[in-house]
Amino acid sequence: MRGKLVLMTYHGLTLLALCFRAVTALDPGTCNIALGMESGRIPDDDITASSSFDSGNVGPRHARVRTEVGGGAWCPKMQVTAEPKEWLEVDLHSVRVITAVETQGRFGNGQGQEYAEAYLLEYWRPRLGKWVRYHDNKGQEVMTGNTNTYLEARQKLDPPIWASRVRFLPYSYHMRTVCMRVELYGCPWTEGVVSYSMPQGDKRGSGWEFFDATYDGHWDVDLQRGLGQLTDGKFGPDSFKNAYYDYHRSQGWVGWRNDSRKGKPLEITFEFDQVREFTAIHLYCNNEFTSEVQVFSEIQIMFSIGGKIYSGNPISFMYMEDRIFEHSRNVSIKLHHRVGKYVKLRMQFAAKWIMISEVTFDSVVAGGNFTVESEEVTTRPVEENKAPVAPAVDVPFSTARQEDQTVMAVIIGVLLAVAILLGVAMLVIVLRQRQRKWLGSPLAAKGPLITSGSPLPGKGPFLPSGSPLPSKGSSIITPAGTTARDKATSTPDTALLLDLPLDEYQEPLHHYCYSSLLRDKTIQPSDVSHEYAVPEVGNNSAGSTLLIKPQVPPPSLPPARGTAPKTIKPPNQQDVLSALRRRLETNVVPEFPRHRVRMLSKLGEGAFRAVYVAEADGISDYGGSSSSNGKKLVAVKSLLHTASEADRMSFEKDVHILGALEDENIARVLGVCSKEEPLCVIMEYLPQGELCRFLRAHALMPGDRTLPVGHKTLSFNCLLYMATQIASGMRYLESLNFVHRDLAARNCLVGKAYQIKISDLGADNDEYAGDYYKMDNGVLLPIRWMAWESIRLGRYTTKSDVWSFGVTLWEILQLCRQTPYQGLSDEEVVQSLAHLHDDDGLFTFLHRPSAASKDIADLIAECWRRQAAERPSFREIHLFLQRKNLGFNPLT
Repeated sequence: MRGKLVLMTYHGLTLLALCFRAVTALDPGTCNIALGMESGRIPDDDITASSSFDSGNVGPRHARVRTEVGGGAWCPKMQVTAEPKEWLEVDLHSVRVITAVETQGRFGNGQGQEYAEAYLLEYWRPRLGKWVRYHDNKGQEVMTGNTNTYLEARQKLDPPIWASRVRFLPYSYHMRTVCMRVELYGCPWTEGVVSYSMPQGDKRGSGWEFFDATYDGHWDVDLQRGLGQLTDGKFGPDSFKNAYYDYHRSQGWVGWRNDSRKGKPLEITFEFDQVREFTAIHLYCNNEFTSEVQVFSEIQIMFSIGGKIYSGNPISFMYMEDRIFEHSRNVSIKLHHRVGKYVKLRMQFAAKWIMISEVTFDSVVAGGNFTVESEEVTTRPVEENKAPVAPAVDVPFSTARQEDQTVMAVIIGVLLAVAILLGVAMLVIVLRQRQRKWLGSPLAAKGPLITSGSPLPGKGPFLPSGSPLPSKGSSIITPAGTTARDKATSTPDTALLLDLPLDEYQEPLHHYCYSSLLRDKTIQPSDVSHEYAVPEVGNNSAGSTLLIKPQVPPPSLPPARGTAPKTIKPPNQQDVLSALRRRLETNVVPEFPRHRVRMLSKLGEGAFRAVYVAEADGISDYGGSSSSNGKKLVAVKSLLHTASEADRMSFEKDVHILGALEDENIARVLGVCSKEEPLCVIMEYLPQGELCRFLRAHALMPGDRTLPVGHKTLSFNCLLYMATQIASGMRYLESLNFVHRDLAARNCLVGKAYQIKISDLGADNDEYAGDYYKMDNGVLLPIRWMAWESIRLGRYTTKSDVWSFGVTLWEILQLCRQTPYQGLSDEEVVQSLAHLHDDDGLFTFLHRPSAASKDIADLIAECWRRQAAERPSFREIHLFLQRKNLGFNPLT
């Protein structure tokens, strides 16, 4: 059949890849954010009740958990019984996934005595069009409430509910007066699925019901207009019998018998909130073939705008029968950017039973206007071995249609020819540009290279393991020779070093000559030189691991014949500094309404601040442009109530200076919430999160045979592309003589098309707590990323950031599968760095990443030169990486 896409799977080891579960958009473990009763994000107008004993004192607006306002709670007018009639309603406006609820009685500053021992839940959403009484996976409707007036009682909802409005109905086995305060926990429902319709599951044997037991729609002949097990984020076990006998019905399977369908295929129709563009679908299927359960033999996927007519040829996927492995597996199918509001799945049986546990889609809202299909324009697939039926239209209409098709064919041909010519022209330009770059290097005319300099003066015994660095109040050396206070708090101030007074700014150290790695090289990634053998380091020289060790650079290469020496002038520091001063004088960080910031998840908490990932509605990007859909993912730093006045002043100062920074590879300040406590600053956050986590998700760990669904391997050029952006952002900070002090993959954010922005969120992220070593004075230091002079001498400069960049580049090429110096304890790392201070040749360098070409390995090695003056600048590093990455397209 024309237009039919047939995909085949195969046996062997690749079949094991199907045993890994899909990454579902709904993760019940992380979907547990308070939705706004306590915080006030849910306004008073959205909280209503059937009645109130006194609307002014104990009205519904007082039903906020852990909040003592008015009478201290909502109290219905009538006493409650086992036939509840009173209710408290919370309107969320948009559909949310509710995973837990919390209740509390009326404490009333010690005067209250009323609380609800039990309650019921009802919920409503637009597609349902009715109130649904909630029951858990065991069929229980009555939920346990409170035992006193002051302690909260939180109940997990299993299964979760999808609702835009929720009602609490206080319940009592005996007539009594009750009062309630409540909170809802969950997250936005971003999948876009508003309902699915399908035949109800079938029985198997005596009393085995493989029904969609949590389906909340209409149970007529078929299930309609509801959601249930196929979208709840839970996966069934390999054996469907385990799910049944453990009574975990919401974690089990929905199953259909072949004979109950009377030879017809199984059809499931999904309805979405808007017209969407689909890239993939993931179905989690059972394959316990010894019990007559197998994955479908073929599936057809059809799309529709209106839901009645499915025009166009369906996407067909044939699954090869597997009677070797009985593992449940995820079956992923590419949907090739097809568009629709309704998606219909039509599955053919391969055995007696089909069992499905979860269905998820990869999709985005489609742009443009779409018209509902009609019978006249519907394209009907032609059945095999049958002649096509001519449309019932008159001859003039057919003639006009043929002329239109001819004109369209001519236009398409012209456009294709133009596109081909443009492609050829661009290819010629790129090739000529590459040839010009490689034949004549602007760096070839630099002066003589600096070789290893004299050792640092003042050698002395190294600080014992765990000895404190300079304590609070002492001074450390800043990049330009000035001093700055080192904040010795329990969490280090690992943000940009912003406490350098601008009026004390001095010219940075002289510009060092380009080192050997920055010359034109045409070394292939497979070139492994003898320079990377194990260095002779006394008793530690044994072994076979390739190590990176800084080498003495070779003599300078002369410029190409016939080319004039070229020099690259560094940016005028005074001009850059003057521009920053002007921005600091005129920059005002805009105030943003707190109620339009919705916290999604908490990253972690430091000594005086907490960091959240949030969604800001209507916030503007730097320069005043709003995000396209009105909502933007942001990071929120919130000052804790335990912060001192000095912490607050430091926090405000950092925000003011960070707001003046402007670079495409630096996470910027977007706004502040300062009118109410706590003080918050809103910063850029990118949808892929931290670079460390992003790279780990794209790495094959030992024993893995496939990447998680939706992830693909990253090429060497792609990794260099991300490293180039980090170097670009650090070049900008270097031009201002700012020191980051905690450059690492965890402090870089990843966006679309591998966009990178440098941040400082890693130190406050609980996920990376193990990357910091706690000194005796309570300071947490990222010692595995720090230069030896920062640990030994307390010296932080842009050159110490260069050392950290070398470790970060090593991380990137390793896809963050290993921690630097993974075989050493923190104390051993500190002791090893002491050898660089003593210059005794016993320092243990990191091994060379297998993905690193020789010139990239040289770059990493020169970032780790003992003398800071011999390390390249970020401007030089960025230029080198930019040339290495010339022609890379992040969209391919």
